[in-house]
Amino acid sequence: MRPRDLRAPDPDLRARWDALAVASGAPPFVRPGWLGAWADAFGRADDLRVLTLERGGELVGVLPLLPGPLGLRSPTNHETALFAPVLADDEAAGELADRLLHAGTTVDLAALPTDDPAAAALRAAAHRAGAPSLERPVCASPWIDTTGDPASFLRRLSKNRRHGLRRLRHRMADAGEVVLDVRDGTGDDAGALLDEGFRLEARPWKLAAGSAVLSAPANVRFYTEGARWAAAAGLLRLVHLRVDGRSVAFGYCLRQGDTLYFLKLGMDDELAKLGPGVVLTHHLVDLCCEDPQLARLDLLGDAESYKADLASGTREQVRLQVFGHRLTGAAHRAALASAARLREQAVARLSDDARARLSALRNRWRPGGSRSLTSAR
Repeated sequence: MRPRDLRAPDPDLRARWDALAVASGAPPFVRPGWLGAWADAFGRADDLRVLTLERGGELVGVLPLLPGPLGLRSPTNHETALFAPVLADDEAAGELADRLLHAGTTVDLAALPTDDPAAAALRAAAHRAGAPSLERPVCASPWIDTTGDPASFLRRLSKNRRHGLRRLRHRMADAGEVVLDVRDGTGDDAGALLDEGFRLEARPWKLAAGSAVLSAPANVRFYTEGARWAAAAGLLRLVHLRVDGRSVAFGYCLRQGDTLYFLKLGMDDELAKLGPGVVLTHHLVDLCCEDPQLARLDLLGDAESYKADLASGTREQVRLQVFGHRLTGAAHRAALASAARLREQAVARLSDDARARLSALRNRWRPGGSRSLTSAR
């Protein structure tokens, strides 16, 4: 791959890239508006490049990348929900993988669904070329099948979970008038709704771990600019669960195609006994079930217990690295694999408090790094 093969995303390319993403059903997180907000917030706007594939003058593939001294990597960090190339078909995935291998450098793609066509094509290309590779799990993101009515969702749950959900909803109803407030972010109050949600999301343990939106100005900028783009694109859903007008839980969501993506959850810890986060999630399930155009509520992030109890399945995400340099690839792979093993062994010996402090330091000082294996929503 030559330097000119990587292009800066000018307005014309962004428009064609976005059209391909919409036509191919790609998730919103790989559309140029969302990735542009990410790059601006985390100081990588000048570095962002894209590898493009064309067929007969038509754009059929786009892979955003960050070139660096160690190779090419995905524009991802601890705030990345999901990453994948935008592809018209499996043939484009194969061509993309071949071009990446021919670059003769390290390719590092994080937050990549393990069953994504590009992941399969890159594994196959590396195997054919004899290029060393390293694949590590990032997370298993739960999702909920919302086809059918709300009653059918409940029937898929265990008896204890059904009773638990009903009990929490009854408790909340006893506390006051419960309203699910869903906004698309186009009103004059969008900023106030976001601020209200960010305060709920900034729970003490998340602030301590550095994973809350309010933990860093860059996070605030990313989710604010991302919301502005998503609102203009018709994707944003700011959801507040209110009891007598008071917001007790917040959801930062994006709706695209047949999926409602649930990125950020906030809740009022003073009302923890009412289970506001679980109740909000159940209300979102009801909302999706009642909309014939929605088939899935994607909970994103890790499979925390409350999400796993409701989930219909999980989407495995990995960090896939291919070491294409003929002279140094094997040594680079061996060094990284050894360092990862030593790090895992060291972390396993730490106390829970020490691990939380380590996570906070990593999030605070490595804003451009790959998504943490223990990142929380």
